[in-house]
Amino acid sequence: MFYYLSYFQDIRKAMVTMKEIGVSLEKQNKTQMVKELETEFVELLKAYEECANLSTAVESVGNMYRPGDQVTDFKKLIDNEMVKTKRRSSTPQVSQLLRQFKEAIWVCFCILFMCV
Repeated sequence: MFYYLSYFQDIRKAMVTMKEIGVSLEKQNKTQMVKELETEFVELLKAYEECANLSTAVESVGNMYRPGDQVTDFKKLIDNEMVKTKRRSSTPQVSQLLRQFKEAIWVCFCILFMCV
């Protein structure tokens, strides 16, 4: 689980950096680049959510698994847990992270617009 936490921290750091770059680009009036960065930010959010779901599924399988007489199909167990996990997905958190990105850009835009 420690490795997953490290990945999540790295992804969060990348999101913060992308937000800072977006604000910097907006200050330079590079709107098209901001839009492209936002598209990539959304892709990173999707990967973040997928990692979070996989982490939850693996942890769930680990907690419920009991060895038996037959060979265990862990891929099937994890896939089944992924389906359940995606139903209970953290979409509000992902939406909040995207909203924070957009708000940072919007605030920068408003400040620049008011100063002109």
